[in-house]
Amino acid sequence: MARLAHSIARHLTLLASAGGVIGVAAMAQAAQITPPAGCEAFLTVQSRGCMVSHYWTCEGDAAGEHWRLSLDVDGPMSLSHTDREFRWLESLDLRTGLRSRLVQPEIDPASLSELLETGRDSFTFSLSVSEGDAPFTRDYSGFDALTGDTVEIDGEVLARTEFAYTETTPDGARSTVGNQYVSPSLRMFFGGTETLTLPSGEEISYDASPVDFARPNEAGFLNALPLYDCGDVLS
Repeated sequence: MARLAHSIARHLTLLASAGGVIGVAAMAQAAQITPPAGCEAFLTVQSRGCMVSHYWTCEGDAAGEHWRLSLDVDGPMSLSHTDREFRWLESLDLRTGLRSRLVQPEIDPASLSELLETGRDSFTFSLSVSEGDAPFTRDYSGFDALTGDTVEIDGEVLARTEFAYTETTPDGARSTVGNQYVSPSLRMFFGGTETLTLPSGEEISYDASPVDFARPNEAGFLNALPLYDCGDVLS
């Protein structure tokens, strides 16, 4: 747990020293993302909703763990760290500074293995969120299920999922339902079409489906600029 608690801070220090995410604030001048020293990028994904995400693995992390840096037209949005079962180990909102850490042991851990083996996985877990002197907890409960459909996007064969979960915080509960995509070979989830219902009853729908996949030495790999739907976001 000590390693987990300090890994986000260490990661940001490495990114700053490498001229990576910290240097992407001026998007017009930034052509590419640079992963931290000791880390190796393996995938860039351009998605709907004006978002691009970069994935890398780092020395010292457990097998199957990886990091994701997501950016929109205004620059870096979030940094997250997940494991082989796609459990949300820790994350950082780069706009607000909120840091989240998985509370272990979980009541019902998320398990990508169970989803792929049985077609369905339930989960109940909590994240400890740091917010100045007023930390709080986010509780999550829901499921992922395979629909039985597959789709090929830019050469990647992905299984389509349906999901629903409720997130409970001191400010109330909100729910999210929709469809995502999962890659059995990469052991990773990718976004899809989702609808978020706020405590007020307001609904927000969005599409974060992947469009392009770029691996090392392919066009677009580590490109800092999102490409799709950005005109809609700006308008």
